Formats: sequence, structure tokens, C-alpha cells
Amino acid sequence: MGQQSYNRRAIISGSVLAAGLATTAQPPSALARAEDTDWRAAREPQDAWLDKPGTRHRLVVDTSTAAAAEAALSYVEGFYAANKSGYGLGPETLGVVIVLRHFSTPFGYNDKMWSKYGAVIAEKLKLSGQTAIRAARANPLLSAVMPEDATDKSSGGEDAEPTLASLAAKGARFAVCEAATTQLAKMLAKTGGVPATFEEELKANLVPGGVLMASGTLAVNRAQERGYAFLSIVE
Repeated sequence: MGQQSYNRRAIISGSVLAAGLATTAQPPSALARAEDTDWRAAREPQDAWLDKPGTRHRLVVDTSTAAAAEAALSYVEGFYAANKSGYGLGPETLGVVIVLRHFSTPFGYNDKMWSKYGAVIAEKLKLSGQTAIRAARANPLLSAVMPEDATDKSSGGEDAEPTLASLAAKGARFAVCEAATTQLAKMLAKTGGVPATFEEELKANLVPGGVLMASGTLAVNRAQERGYAFLSIVE
């Protein structure tokens, strides 16, 4: 019995020693996997606009349709309101980015572009009703009042529906997809003209707070790497 106990202890001790050696002498692949856990995203200088000084909380809202872009306005307005009522935090303490990509991209262009190409855009986005009518004159999400009706104050006030302009005034930024802009320029060029000319014009006429990004997907990626919580709106 004594000899068996001794052998058993020797076997156990040997196993522990072997495990220790295995842990110490890890193969290169295991060391590489351990180093991967320390990975941090690189900071590209062209994304510096995302690092809004003084922000305590950050939110990026992804949209890819006309309906989603419209819904995003209410969600973001609610985000501002809830932070104010629940935490006493003003909009200056919040970093908010709305991504306008795919079919929501045109809402990143100002009224000048919509007054010129709104009818074509409205057809492409399948807009209807009053939204389509407004689209022929101006960006239907930019302002509550049409440019020619600017003297009418009935649409203003605290109870007015949120717009791109009202959110921009609170510090919200809008990431506009360059890839989709290129495609839209090609479509507009079919009416007569050179795609590059249309593209240059669209890029030069973004809404207040608009920032051109190589793609909307890229904007989502860069924002999340800088601590923005992600909200996707599917409409």
C-alpha cells in the first residue's frame, strides 16, 4: 500500500509539473492570441471630428432608408430630452452622429440640391404625399418651414417636430455616405451632364453639421471605435 501511495503521488506531482511546463513554454501561436486581446483601434486624423470635447455620452444612429432617416430625428430628439430630464445633461455634453447612407444619403444635401434634383430624388426614394411635394422644393427633413415660407412662424416653437437643422443646432453631426453620393451623381448624369460635375456639386452642398465619409458603413465603424453606442433604425 505504501509503495502504491508513493507511486500515485509521484504521478500526480509529475502531472502538475508537466502542466506548469506547458503553461510556461507556450507556442508562438498561443502568445500571438494573448497579444490580440490588447488590440486597440488606430486613430486616423480625418476622423478627429468624432472626438467632440466635453462629451459624457455618445450615440451613433445608423439609417439606410428614407423612413429610417425620418424616424432617426425623433429618436435623437428623445435622446436629448431624456438626458435633460433624467440626468440634467444638456446637449453640449452629448456626442450624436446620424449616419445617412444608401437610400437615406440624399437627406445629407441642402435645400439648393433638392430644389434642383428633388423630383428625381423623390422618385428614386419612392417618396409620396406631402413629403414628395416638399422634396421638389427643398430637403423635406432639413427644416420645418419651406424657404419661401420663412416668414411663417407657425411651425416653430418647442413643440415643433425635430429637423436636421434643429438637431444640428444642438450639436448633432450627420455622416453622409460618399459612395452613395457617387452613385447618385451617375444617376443624375443620365439626364445630361458629367457624373463628376454632379458629384462635386453634391459634396459641396451638405446640410449644416454634415460630414462626408468614404462610406456610411465606415462612419459606423469609426464612431464605435471612439466609444459611440450603436442604434440601428430599420423602417
